[in-house]
Amino acid sequence: MPSVDEYHVASFVAQVLHQELANVKQHITTLPGGEVHAQSETGKIVFTLEASTHNQIARDMDVLKDLQGVLSLAPVYHQYTSE
Repeated sequence: MPSVDEYHVASFVAQVLHQELANVKQHITTLPGGEVHAQSETGKIVFTLEASTHNQIARDMDVLKDLQGVLSLAPVYHQYTSE
């Protein structure tokens, strides 16, 4: 079976305790393909994850949802392309 190159991008909204906001944002940006796009004063973070497989997106999401201070994590959008 020939290999298929894939590119996945998914966006999320997380509600985070204010005192953990910096830690959670740092963790997102240390993930390969992780980028924070916006945050509110109430602790909401909008971010994206990019990866070559949907499994990697799911693994990263599982890690982030269990971080100290993350109250909720909701996926908003997921798109992928293959060549």
